[in-house]
This record gives sequence, C-alpha cells and structure tokens, in this order.
Amino acid sequence: MTEREYRVLEFIGTYIRLKGFAPSMQDIATGLDLRSRSNIHRIVHNLRRQGLIKMNPNKVRTMKVVDKSVKEIAGL
Repeated sequence: MTEREYRVLEFIGTYIRLKGFAPSMQDIATGLDLRSRSNIHRIVHNLRRQGLIKMNPNKVRTMKVVDKSVKEIAGL
C-alpha cells in the first residue's frame, strides 16, 4: 500500500465515523488537499481491488472500510 492509498483509506474511515456516511470523491480530494479527482478515483478503486473497502459503483456514498483484522482472526 502506498502512502497516498493509506491516507485515503484513513480519511474514508475517519469521515464515516464522524459524519455517519461515506465521503464523495470531491470530499476526499478536498479533505486531503489534492487537486485531481481522477487520482482519487484511481486510488479508491485500487483500495477496492485490494479488498480494503467495499462500494456499490452505481450509487454515491456507499464506501465502507473492510476490517481486515476480522478476516485474519477468522482464518486462524
């Protein structure tokens, strides 16, 4: 995981805890002071491919952070 991916993942989790719903791509870009929403889009989809977040691509604000520790414990 790159530093930028980590920052985006942490931002998503914090945003959901504070606001009660997922951030938009613009919210992430603004919150992390990044200009390109296309980069945010790419990072978010990389996180989804890695299994770190889940989202419904046909709806807005559906991102959820996947708790990897639960999967690791269940595998024991």
